[in-house]
Amino acid sequence: MSDPHRFLRRTLLRFALALALPSAVAAQSEGDVRAEPAAEPRVRVFLDCHTSGCDRNFFVTEMPFALWTQDRLDADVHLLITGLTTGAGGIEYTVAFLGRGMFVSRQDTLRTTVPPNSTDDIRRRTLAGVVQLGLVPYAMRVSGAAPFSLRYTRPEGLGSRESVIRDPWDFWVYRARVNGSGSAESLNSSYQMSGSINASRVTEELKLSFNAYQEYRANTFTFSDGTDATYILRSADVSARIVHSVSDHWSLGSRLNGGLSEFRNQDAYAGLDLSAEYNVFPWRDATSRQLIAALALGGRYYDYQEITIFERLTELRPVARAILAGESRQQWGTVDGALRYTHFLHDAKTYNVSFNGRAQVRLTRGLALELRGDAAKVNDQLYLRRGGASDDEVLTRQRALATAYRLGGSVGLSFTFGSIYNTIVNPRLDELGT
Repeated sequence: MSDPHRFLRRTLLRFALALALPSAVAAQSEGDVRAEPAAEPRVRVFLDCHTSGCDRNFFVTEMPFALWTQDRLDADVHLLITGLTTGAGGIEYTVAFLGRGMFVSRQDTLRTTVPPNSTDDIRRRTLAGVVQLGLVPYAMRVSGAAPFSLRYTRPEGLGSRESVIRDPWDFWVYRARVNGSGSAESLNSSYQMSGSINASRVTEELKLSFNAYQEYRANTFTFSDGTDATYILRSADVSARIVHSVSDHWSLGSRLNGGLSEFRNQDAYAGLDLSAEYNVFPWRDATSRQLIAALALGGRYYDYQEITIFERLTELRPVARAILAGESRQQWGTVDGALRYTHFLHDAKTYNVSFNGRAQVRLTRGLALELRGDAAKVNDQLYLRRGGASDDEVLTRQRALATAYRLGGSVGLSFTFGSIYNTIVNPRLDELGT
């Protein structure tokens, strides 16, 4: 006869397994059970970043405590990194740690800033440092506290009280750029020169910017009869802008600009705008979501090189612009778009309506849909020269051509499958291409 104690233990064990099995299956269906063996005590991370500074290979080598997956559905943490340009020309990164599976109820956000003119290595090391700090609480839950340690380097001159910023430049930033390029073949040569100067001062309350830009392009062609022809295009623009932050949602501004454009038949042009903008979301959330409406009113003055199709050599016109734009960067992907309307108020028929949009949406595991498109209804080309363009001018793009619309777009699918854990870095012979 069997031992009654053994029989009782077997009965209790079977009952416990029967209760535990449905729970385990349900947890697995919800993504709460880790897919890798228990012998792999590393937090699984999905990197979602489309801004400069995100060097995946560098992250892999610098953070061996993390296992970098190819799809967010396999991750414990969805790492969403976005960036915005600062007033000084640097980048402010917003790093969102979005928990999944066992961490589904946890979300953290960290921010860091890199100065302008930072090298790629400085950007990636700064960003990697923030990512490391943010991932430690998750990694400790998976692998325990033993593998980790903490070190803090105290900044020089930091006292017990919060330091006050003393900027000898009063937040002004200046940039100067000069660029030249050229190419040559047996029957064709071209070169381009451009330069720009920028001065800006950006604070939370006020944004000031002054810009100047000039470009010179020359193309020389040798024809079959041995003759040469050189085509030259010049353009220049100077502008000044002031923007005042009225509240977390409202902004007011003005812009003054002027210049010349031979491509658009303009010996000189000038414009002045007064504008207002409203963001449905607070501007502190700008790295992850925006929904703005803007309205601008002003005037334009044009002095043309040649008489236009409207029999004008000069004109001064009132103009209105309206913009509705939005952007969202979430776990499922990125969507942004903008609808713009420009109307010269002297004539109801002179307007321009355009839309451009972009979407990258993750449909399911490994499958993503990528869409880009832009369209414009063009009826505001006041600058068009009277008379048709010659074949040379058309082929060499020497002048703007009349058009009723502009269209462009692309659609694509990307699908990734196979190992979700292969994050080994091996860049050998990458320069030869794939």
